[in-house]
Amino acid sequence: MSVLLYFSVMCAVAQTELTISECFSKESFTLGSSTLAYRKAKIGDVSGSHPMLVLYLHGGTSRGSDNEAQLNEKAVGIIYQYLVSHHLTAVMLVPQCPSDGGWTNQLRRVVNEMVKLNIADENCDADRIYVMGGSMGGTGTWTQLSYFPNFYAAALPVAGNPTGLDAANVATTPVLTVMGTADRIMNISAVEEFKLQVLDAGGTFILETVAGWTHENTCEQSYTDTRLDWLFTQTKGQPNRIVFPFAVEDKDNKIYDLSGRRASGYVHGVYISHGKKTIVR
Repeated sequence: MSVLLYFSVMCAVAQTELTISECFSKESFTLGSSTLAYRKAKIGDVSGSHPMLVLYLHGGTSRGSDNEAQLNEKAVGIIYQYLVSHHLTAVMLVPQCPSDGGWTNQLRRVVNEMVKLNIADENCDADRIYVMGGSMGGTGTWTQLSYFPNFYAAALPVAGNPTGLDAANVATTPVLTVMGTADRIMNISAVEEFKLQVLDAGGTFILETVAGWTHENTCEQSYTDTRLDWLFTQTKGQPNRIVFPFAVEDKDNKIYDLSGRRASGYVHGVYISHGKKTIVR
């Protein structure tokens, strides 16, 4: 049975239980001879603020022309529900790659221009544009960072391959990536090698490897609240790029960073205070 038929979420518009497909409008974008179908959801009072923009790139099995299959990926519903439950104001875009295409070819520019159009149309916060995806979408996420440096606030590529991309360009965007040790499709060592290049270029690069996770496990289970907390607390140009948890408070309410030094106060990030998580945006 299709995920569209049984996976319901709390739709942000009607605040009622609907299928994930009913929460996203059908859209299309044309650039030159290329037309890209995509789905779009508005979460929160988009018209009355500067919403963040969230781009999700699907994996290879969701390619097609129905503008439906990409919403079958479990990650779409997980990310959407996170945005709704955390009362975040956002525009979420989920394009569909044509059957004969890929996110690393000429579509990389089409995707980026589609994002730019939505930033303008929805008056999105240009400092809070996020990209993520799994498998082919993970590789596509790496490609966006390589070809469009300093455009995204942060990225979450999952089970993707950054081999051959520009590490210096990627270093302009904080990245958290997830790989599974039982993944027989994507190679962890390639990501580890690329991590060294990005760090040498001065970037922020968090690599999490999960023991026993297959390619499918990684693509479906990586989008945890903790990782999404990290992603959405990143802001482009923010000098303090926070890795969770940033600081803790002791019994006297003094704040320390993870090196043990006294911190002057809270900045954007994720904090653990007396055993409770606090997000400062």
